[in-house]
Amino acid sequence: MPRRMQPLRRLLARVSRQLVFQRRLPARFGRSPLWVSPAAALSYYRSLDSGNWQDLYDFAEYCVQPGDTVWDIGANVGVFSFAAAHCARAGGHVLAVEADSWLVQLIRRSARIPQHGATPVEVLCVAAAEGIGLQTFDVPRLTRSCAHLTTFQGAGDDIVGSTYETYPVVTISLDWLLAHRPPPAVLKIDVEGAECALLAGARTILGQHRPRILLEVFDRNADAVTSLLTQFGYELYDFTAGWAGRHHITRAAYNTLALPRSA
Repeated sequence: MPRRMQPLRRLLARVSRQLVFQRRLPARFGRSPLWVSPAAALSYYRSLDSGNWQDLYDFAEYCVQPGDTVWDIGANVGVFSFAAAHCARAGGHVLAVEADSWLVQLIRRSARIPQHGATPVEVLCVAAAEGIGLQTFDVPRLTRSCAHLTTFQGAGDDIVGSTYETYPVVTISLDWLLAHRPPPAVLKIDVEGAECALLAGARTILGQHRPRILLEVFDRNADAVTSLLTQFGYELYDFTAGWAGRHHITRAAYNTLALPRSA
C-alpha cells in the first residue's frame, strides 16, 4: 500500500497535474514511445526502464504470446498495454480499458504512433464492474493512478489527497464484453478496490476461457478474491518481485499472479 505523501511530494504532485511528455518502453519491448504524465503517477518523471513497472514488464514478457488477445483493465497511461502489444505481435489484439477520460486521451495519442511489429492498441473509455450501469468516478487530487468508482473506497485522503473531480461513467462487465470482443488469453486488472465486483462479472471468462491474470488486490478483498479464483481452478502467486521472484501463496497478495492449474 502506498505511503502517506510528504508536503514536498504533495507540492510536486500539484504542479505536475497538467504535464505531459513522451517516454520509451525498455529495449525488450522495442523502445516503443508513449505519452505519459506525472499526474498519473510521479514515477513517470523517471525513465520507463526503472524498476517501478517490473511486474508489468515481466507479466507481458512471460505470459503474453504472439497472437494472444490481451485485456488491460485499468490501463492508466498504457504501459502494460503497449508492452503486451509488442509481445502479441501483429496477429494479436490488445484492448486497453480505462475510466479516466483524461488518461484515455494519452493512451489514444500513444496508439496513433506507429509501433513496428506490434499489434494496435484499442482503447475503451468505460469502467469495469459487475454489470452494465452508470456510476460516479472519483479522481484524487494528487494522483490519477488511484482514481476509483465512488462505490469502492480508494487508497485514502492521507495518501492521495481529496477528490479533484467526480463525474459519471458507464460500467460494463467483462462477460458482457465477450459479446463484442475476442476472449482474453491474458488479463491484467488494476481497478482500485473494485476487483471483487469485476471478477463477479467475469465468471464466464474465468470458467470457460481461463486467461492468465495479473491482479492488484486490496487487502480487504483478498479473502473474497482468493475464494473466487481458487473456485475456478487458479493457482495464486505473489508477483511483487516479478517472474523470477514469484512464489506460491494461499491468499491473494497486493500483486497476484493467477494461473490456471493446467498452465
